[in-house]
Amino acid sequence: MTDTPEQPGTPEPPAAAATRSDSRRKRRGTGPFLTSEQELAQAQVDARARNPAPAAPLTSERPLTPKFGRYERGDFERVETMLGSFATRRFGPFVTQVMNGFFGAATPAEKNNADLRRAAQTFCLYGYRDPKGIRLVDMFASAGLPLDGRQRAALDACLQARLLLVTVDDVNPGKQRVRGKDLLRDEPVALTDSNLSQALRAGDRVLTWAIPWGTSWQPIGVGQRLEARRASVLDRGLETLCDSLRAVRRELPDRHGPNLFWLVHRIANAPVG
Repeated sequence: MTDTPEQPGTPEPPAAAATRSDSRRKRRGTGPFLTSEQELAQAQVDARARNPAPAAPLTSERPLTPKFGRYERGDFERVETMLGSFATRRFGPFVTQVMNGFFGAATPAEKNNADLRRAAQTFCLYGYRDPKGIRLVDMFASAGLPLDGRQRAALDACLQARLLLVTVDDVNPGKQRVRGKDLLRDEPVALTDSNLSQALRAGDRVLTWAIPWGTSWQPIGVGQRLEARRASVLDRGLETLCDSLRAVRRELPDRHGPNLFWLVHRIANAPVG
């Protein structure tokens, strides 16, 4: 705006004529096929448009309730199967590259271990971020696939997936509940899982990916249990890892997930002296 009054009788400039491209719908199916690199770049653009910034880190012991309501375990498994197929179909070479990076320092036996490969796949879907902070699960959410109410709730939970390193304070097998503290975020946390509640004891440590489940977290993927007697070794290992990466503990799960995983895995499976 300016302070100069409009001159009476001055005609307004004519509106610009709409271009032909503005008045036509974009034709589909007539362009060249995209390479996997071009598809990845386009998916990253779409994901950034729908998710302009990564979700803010959760700072409460209670996860955010999925905005589309509750979901069942079967809904999550169905959505994760779709997510895995999407990643393989659209970004196969990229997925292979991330998997190879996860196993960069692994032995041949570890590379062929089924549980470790599942752990690598979970990291690939939920943990790996491109330079803009976009994950494969973000790209899947931006693809706009038709999902019913409970599956949408499961996808919303997947978008909140986080890597937890929990020191166990209390185990209730009857309620399938484990209570403790996230060592890296210094937050109380509750896990709901029948297998972990049977396997863990007070004082143990467990590393697992988890998604919101009511007011607690439900583990997904393959967890790593570390017995209480190895806790002091883990503490020293975390300090060494932070020093080598020039990072603080809170940065490990989001920025250095594979390093954290292999540290816990090696300590958990080392011979007891």
